[in-house]
Parts: sequence; structure tokens; C-alpha cells
Amino acid sequence: MIIICYFLMASIVFLVWLKRFLNDTATSKKDVISWIALVIGPLMWPVVLPLSLLQMTSKKPVAPAKCALED
Repeated sequence: MIIICYFLMASIVFLVWLKRFLNDTATSKKDVISWIALVIGPLMWPVVLPLSLLQMTSKKPVAPAKCALED
């Protein structure tokens, strides 16, 4: 079930990025680097999402630092 959700989100991200890429007039459609980024981004989504959630939940709350000039 989780894998299906990941691939569903990846396909949605890909479709949104593809639509924006095709509607963008400033970027050449023949630029290979743009197409590589368009394909690799959604493919990495299943890896990036759990890692970012793990990073967000593992951080301890940090107390705000006091400025030396405020004393």
C-alpha cells in the first residue's frame, strides 16, 4: 500500500512538472539536462520523502539564541 502511494505521488509530481515544463517558454524543449531533471526528480520522490520526514522528526527543538547586544 505504501509503495502504491509513493508511485502515485511520484506520477502526480511528474505530471505537474511536465505540464509546467511544456508551458514554460523560457526553457528549450531540446535541452537534455532539463529532461533529465524532469525524470529524476519524481523518481527520487520515494527516497527523499521518508528521509526528510525522518530528519524533521529527529531534530530536537532548539531554544532561540540570545543576542549579546540585548543584555
